[in-house]
Amino acid sequence: MSRRSWIEDTFCKRACGKFIPACRDLHRCFPMCQVCQNLIRCCCGRLVGEHTLLETGPSMSSWPGPGTGQQEEWSVECHTQTSATDAYGTIDFQDSAGRNCHAKYVRVAVDAKAEALLQLMRSEWQMERPKLLLTVHGGTENFPLPLKVRQAFSKGLITAAQSTGAWILTDGINTGVSRYVGEAVKTYGTHDLRKRNAVGVTPWGVIDNHSDLIGRDVLRPYQPLGNPLSKRVCLNGLHSHFLLVDDGTLGKHGCQLGLRRKLERHIQLQKIHPRFNQGVPVVCVVVEGGPDIVSMVLEYLSSVPPVPVFVFEGSGRAADLLAFLHKQTAIDRCGLDTDIQEDFLLRIGGMFGLERADASQLYNLLMECMDYRQSITIFDSESEDQQEADCAILTATLKGTKASPGEQLSTALAWDRADIAKKHILVYGQHWQVGSLEQAMLDALVMDRVGFVKLLIDNGMTMNRFLTVSRLEELYNTQQGPTDNFLHLLVEDVKQTHIPKGYRVSLIDVGQVIEYLIGGAYRSTYTRKHFRAHYNLLYRRADCTLRPHQSPNSSPSRPPFFRTAQPYKRKVAQQQSSELGDSPLFVYNFNDLFVWAVLQRRQQMALFLWQHGEEAMARATVACKLYRAMAYEFRQSNMDDTTGEQLKTYSMDFGQLAVDVLDRAFRQNERMAMKLLTSEMEAWSHFTCLQMAVSSRLRPFVSHSCTQMLLTDLWTGRLNMRKNSWFKIILSILMPPAILLLEFKSQAEMSHVPQSQEALQFGWDTGRPEAAQEGGHTCFFWTTRLYDFYTAPVVKFWFHTMSYLAFLMLFSYTVLVKMEDRPSTQEWLVIAYIISTAVEKTREVSVVMMPRKPSQKLKVWFGEYWNVTDFLAIVLFLVGLGLRWDSGSYRTAGRITYCLDIIFWYVRVLDLLAVNQHAGAYLTMITKMTSNMFYIVVMMAIVLLSFGVSRKAILSPDEALSWSLLRDVVNQPYWMMFGEVYAGEIDTCAGDTPCVPGAFLTPFLQAVYLFFQYIIMVNILIAFFNNVYFDMRSISNKLWKYNRYRYIMTYQEKPWLPPPLIILSHMTLCVTAIYQKHRGLSEQETDSCGLKLYLGQEELKRLHEFEERCLVSYFHEKNQDVLCSQINRVRATAERAEEMGVVMGEVSDRVHFIQDTLQVLDSQLGQLQDLSALAVDTLTLLSASDSLQQEEARLGHCRPITTSRHHVPHSWTLPHGGGGSVDIMPCHTPRAYRSTPPSLLWGHTSSRSQRPSLEWHTGAWGGGDHGGQGAGESCVPSRCGSPPYPSALAIDSSLEPPHGKPRVCCDPEMSMEKEGEEFGKSFDVNVSRASSHAFLLSDTQDERGCGARGLVNPAFCKDDDPGAVHSRRGQWGRKRPHRWAGLSRDRPYSHSRSLSSTISRMISLAFVKNVAMLVEIDCFCFGCIQKHAIASLIPIFSVVAWSLAAGEEVSVYTLEEVEAAGPESSIPYWSSKGLSAVLQPLSSEGCLDGGLRRAMLVLCTWAERDVLRVGCVYLVKAIQPDVVCTWQRVFHSDTTLQLCLREIQQQRAAQKLMHVFNQVKPENMPHSPRFLDMSLLHWHSDGQWLTIERNMTGDFRKYNNNTGEEIAPCCGMEETLLAFSHWTYQYSCRELLVLDLQGVGLELTDPSVIRAEDTSSSDDMVFGPSNLGDAAIHSFVIKHTCNSCCENLGLSGERKEPFRPPLLYGDYRGLWVCVC
Repeated sequence: MSRRSWIEDTFCKRACGKFIPACRDLHRCFPMCQVCQNLIRCCCGRLVGEHTLLETGPSMSSWPGPGTGQQEEWSVECHTQTSATDAYGTIDFQDSAGRNCHAKYVRVAVDAKAEALLQLMRSEWQMERPKLLLTVHGGTENFPLPLKVRQAFSKGLITAAQSTGAWILTDGINTGVSRYVGEAVKTYGTHDLRKRNAVGVTPWGVIDNHSDLIGRDVLRPYQPLGNPLSKRVCLNGLHSHFLLVDDGTLGKHGCQLGLRRKLERHIQLQKIHPRFNQGVPVVCVVVEGGPDIVSMVLEYLSSVPPVPVFVFEGSGRAADLLAFLHKQTAIDRCGLDTDIQEDFLLRIGGMFGLERADASQLYNLLMECMDYRQSITIFDSESEDQQEADCAILTATLKGTKASPGEQLSTALAWDRADIAKKHILVYGQHWQVGSLEQAMLDALVMDRVGFVKLLIDNGMTMNRFLTVSRLEELYNTQQGPTDNFLHLLVEDVKQTHIPKGYRVSLIDVGQVIEYLIGGAYRSTYTRKHFRAHYNLLYRRADCTLRPHQSPNSSPSRPPFFRTAQPYKRKVAQQQSSELGDSPLFVYNFNDLFVWAVLQRRQQMALFLWQHGEEAMARATVACKLYRAMAYEFRQSNMDDTTGEQLKTYSMDFGQLAVDVLDRAFRQNERMAMKLLTSEMEAWSHFTCLQMAVSSRLRPFVSHSCTQMLLTDLWTGRLNMRKNSWFKIILSILMPPAILLLEFKSQAEMSHVPQSQEALQFGWDTGRPEAAQEGGHTCFFWTTRLYDFYTAPVVKFWFHTMSYLAFLMLFSYTVLVKMEDRPSTQEWLVIAYIISTAVEKTREVSVVMMPRKPSQKLKVWFGEYWNVTDFLAIVLFLVGLGLRWDSGSYRTAGRITYCLDIIFWYVRVLDLLAVNQHAGAYLTMITKMTSNMFYIVVMMAIVLLSFGVSRKAILSPDEALSWSLLRDVVNQPYWMMFGEVYAGEIDTCAGDTPCVPGAFLTPFLQAVYLFFQYIIMVNILIAFFNNVYFDMRSISNKLWKYNRYRYIMTYQEKPWLPPPLIILSHMTLCVTAIYQKHRGLSEQETDSCGLKLYLGQEELKRLHEFEERCLVSYFHEKNQDVLCSQINRVRATAERAEEMGVVMGEVSDRVHFIQDTLQVLDSQLGQLQDLSALAVDTLTLLSASDSLQQEEARLGHCRPITTSRHHVPHSWTLPHGGGGSVDIMPCHTPRAYRSTPPSLLWGHTSSRSQRPSLEWHTGAWGGGDHGGQGAGESCVPSRCGSPPYPSALAIDSSLEPPHGKPRVCCDPEMSMEKEGEEFGKSFDVNVSRASSHAFLLSDTQDERGCGARGLVNPAFCKDDDPGAVHSRRGQWGRKRPHRWAGLSRDRPYSHSRSLSSTISRMISLAFVKNVAMLVEIDCFCFGCIQKHAIASLIPIFSVVAWSLAAGEEVSVYTLEEVEAAGPESSIPYWSSKGLSAVLQPLSSEGCLDGGLRRAMLVLCTWAERDVLRVGCVYLVKAIQPDVVCTWQRVFHSDTTLQLCLREIQQQRAAQKLMHVFNQVKPENMPHSPRFLDMSLLHWHSDGQWLTIERNMTGDFRKYNNNTGEEIAPCCGMEETLLAFSHWTYQYSCRELLVLDLQGVGLELTDPSVIRAEDTSSSDDMVFGPSNLGDAAIHSFVIKHTCNSCCENLGLSGERKEPFRPPLLYGDYRGLWVCVC
């Protein structure tokens, strides 16, 4: 049945067949009434004309009349009819030009069978088997989701679906939660339709323009943007499949819920995986939703088995109600408290618009849901402790199903989510049934779940306990993974017969496949005698017969195989049964699993298993060989080329791993790495790692430095020669006594070099401890030296080469002179040489070749090119030798055979040249060119024959058959390729000879032939050779190193005597073989023969531990490289940027909310200001008359206060009357400002103080009590201090009092407390008059004083104020006294109605406090909201006020300059008087200390004359006390002050040099660095002299130090700074050098100016402790590396001159006048 007919036969649609009006309004109508036709709708939602199944129009009798009683109810079952579906196919969503989204769809009836739907989705739509079902429910209307909730929902849902292979079920519409699902698929989903399994179950009748989808198996375009006025909805274009549920209605929702729930139940019954019995888990995801969602959640929870529900808290409505109840009932399961329940009911009613009864009913449903609260999971995206959403969904699925731990592990295994299993299943204390973890391990291996295999191994699963024969065979016969049955094809190739389809592969078959792929003499463990005996014993079979197919899950009965395990005698089986019966079958379990993963082509599993177990390097080479052989078999079998290339890539990956491990081991320990190469591997057929690498053709491995060093040691043997080795060897061969004069290596030096079997028999077993002890410290005897000399491969090579050259000379003599009847002496020597060579070749095939079968031996031996040439040369010589004994013509044939045979022997010399590194590379190129030119030569031969045959046929039409005919065809055309064109024979009719018919064609044919052959084909051949040459030139050295192994092994295995004396060595070997046979060597001992390193158990254990350490180090470095890679950094940066984007979005929302709130508060504060001003003015007018007399009496007893002589900023200067000095500080009269309340007007007093020139009196904050005298007035000392606080609360001092000059009294005998009370009284009195006065108080000595720090308003201070502070110590360790004082400001008070302006000006602090006072005293009736707003703002403003007012008083002295003679010369001088400032420490003392200085961050809260910027952070530095002491030992007169001056002097000198440098540097150096300004600072509280400079923010870097060491520049800025140091040295004529450049970007600080010691300058310019003198200059000259900036400045090359003391002084001396 076709797909189209099956869908139409299975699925139906529904249509209304009877018109039942939905409107019950009665009216009189006649048949075919137009009102009924156009206005009245049926219960199905359609008009009369839209009922296609009504044959005739409705009559009056069919409609309810006035007397009708019970009316007929419309139902789907009774009033709809079914028919074959007419809408299915593919939807083409056209909502975006850049995105092409297709979705499968079908229109089905509401009562469709779930089985048919699942078959449709799995078979027809090709959807993958679901491993999880995520059914998403929520609101159907559009609703906003918070940003965090939306991101958590989108990412979590799609990640959970994609990582587990889940299906997502939604309503499929383009509104509500389905739209958010579509957006999640778009953002985080994949573009693969098969993996994008988002299924929409949508009512057919609510889809807008659903008529466009009608069609059978069609592609329909669909526009998801519907009419906003329509009540219908559009499909979401990001879903992959749609089930359009049709119940015959139009415009009615909800019909799809029943079918959807039925489909979910049926999917829940399906198996999650063919290997498991668990069903597909279902989880309900709830986002927002209405009241119907609560009923649906209850249905899911109460079903059997229960469906877990996952709720996103914060999404709104029903989801939030469920989350609230879930949290409230977590402690008290009985229910909510009465008051909470009432509020909750009100919340339900207000949320859904329900009445009290409906809200109570919904509340009861919610409480019923809480009975299943263990199946409900609440996800709070705002919680920091919450895990990722996908993990939370999957965890809720596992916990909600109440499955056993084994079933949960199987589910997580099917999902391939090892992280879930690690966190929630394989936890401590979990009880597991016997065998459950073993079965999980088997499932993980079969399903290729690498993460689970690692997890199970980490949790204690051991391979010795897990792996058995039956399980390993089940792994080989599994149907999971690649389905091409390549392993069966390999088994057929091995057995050379066809195997049946259901054949079950045995381990012995696997062993034969491994031997077939690796080749050579490799013997698998599975094919050895002891294994086959145990295998037969295990299955209780003595013979091997072919049996029918057995299922993988069958019991471990004997698997069918043939031509593999031959039956053995019962006696042998009985002997081995006691040995192998109870012992584990596999010792190297990871090796067996590793080989299984390689043969099954599971690369990731193979890579993981490769990391476990021993002999990692060997396993990497084995995998490389197996993959390479499998790729070759794929190509030979004409199978998929892609798979062959993939296998080749796998082989290269493992080859690279072997090289990386070898390189890591070689870097850690060279000798141990060489031992890894040649140690015998028992698990791998007693091969060595080097032999396996050579067999795998792993050229990078063989050409590695470690391998080449080992080969060099093998080549030289025990000879210790480095130079002129060939001369010494030849001399020793010719003169044997000279051997005693050669140097030989000790036993320890040869411990890593394997020895041949002859060396072991002779007694030099380097791997045995007893041999090392015997020969470690003894001298070599002359016999030992002779043996060591003649057995070295390099000596064998020269000995055989000399003999071979002598043989060639004799052979040449034989063929060149006349051949006699009997062979001459020379010929007999040649015959003996060649016959002995033939015997040696026979020995190589029979004994040396590693394969056991003769056919394999011959195959391997003939696989070598030079063996083929030797075979031909020997056979040809023997033929010639047989012919030369004849006295007739055959002797001549024998001589000619000799002549031809000598060619092979001369060509054989090339193999001798291959040993040389240079000649060997060229020989490799020649070999490559010769082997690759075959197809070009064939094409040239075709062109040659096509011309030669036609030419000969035309020119010789009467030629008879003869051998010369073939010669004439090829002869001339062949030589024409080399330029011989036979010009005289081109035109055959030119002479007197008659022309042959058609002879005129031969010149034309020859021209065409020469063009193609000589111009095209020959040039192609030359180009080919040229290309091969350039390709091989880059790798020829590696190829020669790879072939070097063959050369060395050839001479390593040859007897040391050359032919013909080699026959003596053969006789010795025969005697040895007879002796070994007499001893009866076992199979293992026979396999052990070869060039291998034999190690004891302890040394082998140390070798494996070393390899394991190298492997761990390699993976650690590799992981670090991955973490530090650019891609990973970009990924991490993208994730952080995404997180920051979320945070910034939240901050933006909060900022907008705060701005709106502040705007409301701003308007309210403006109203409060106006009200407070009006109230205070009213109170002032009412109390003015009563307090006038009292004020005048009090002012009469007050003494005048003169103005302070303290140097204050211009903005703080007190007003003067009449332009002169005024000794009385005027009181201020407020002006009539409506928006300025009089309570804000504050009076101020100031005391006189005098500042010293360089040192201040540190007894008080505001200066000492020094007397001062005004103009015409006597000095009266005042107790009022005047600290230079920034008076942000002071007002305009230019306001004049209307009643004379009121004075502020400061009684000397008045205590501090009384003064405070007096000021309080004065405040009250002034409020009663037309002037308001307030006072700024500093911290008093009383613990109950007002304020904590800075200036406070006494009107708001109470005696029990907790903010009062005690006396505190200064930051530098001395106790700071406290004073109170008042200061005036000449800047008029100005108020802004903007709250932001109010915050920027601290005047608003006083305003808020006064308003708060008015609120407290109930002077005005403010609203509750206004009071709360003001109270919330007061703490914020107070913190800013205190931070600005806090700090300690300091004096700042700057180094200023004035012009002297000219504009370019200036004279520096220190300011005579320091300028005041207030600094507040920010960092604790010691946190920024260095080697020479202590440092501390401070904040400038006030500064005089802008000497420091208010609000800026500065860095204060002090010289370390120990540095001062050390310095004073050399310079006894220097003090701390002078050291600070030297530091400033040093920085100013560097600053001047930098200024000149920026002027003279060329334009191609864009960077202009600069040094910070440094000033002298005097800290009054403890009398310390310090330095101060602006604090730099950013990445602080150091470019060089004062010893001349510098960084490697990576950008132009760093090159400029390093070139500046070089420039200062040259510019100052080698007297000065600026080093220790450091700072942030182009801003520098703390340089070291180095001055030469032996200068003739008389002035003292020792720039502080960092000046290291000539040593630093000399170090800089040596260590500095000139860069491009040095070259641009013309400095390159000058630095190389040796350092010498300066002799000349130039104009630069004028720079130092400023610092002298």
